[in-house]
Amino acid sequence: EGCAWGESIDGSDIESTIWPRLAAIAERLWSPRSVNNTESAEPRYAYFRCLLNERGVAAAPYNNSQANEEPPGPGSCYLQR
Repeated sequence: EGCAWGESIDGSDIESTIWPRLAAIAERLWSPRSVNNTESAEPRYAYFRCLLNERGVAAAPYNNSQANEEPPGPGSCYLQR
């Protein structure tokens, strides 16, 4: 279970916001306590975003700090793998 506040999400971006955040929560909760290096989790997170896109979920780019804005440039899930 993960929480999200309604003032930062609406019907137009709920999937693109919720699923990537839940993936980050799952990464933290399913990893041993000793695993806390975000750099080592980044490739798994990027891969999961691609899986979501392939399944029709418009997940926001993982490396876009302004998740509700367009990505800074072109990219491909195939390049992230």
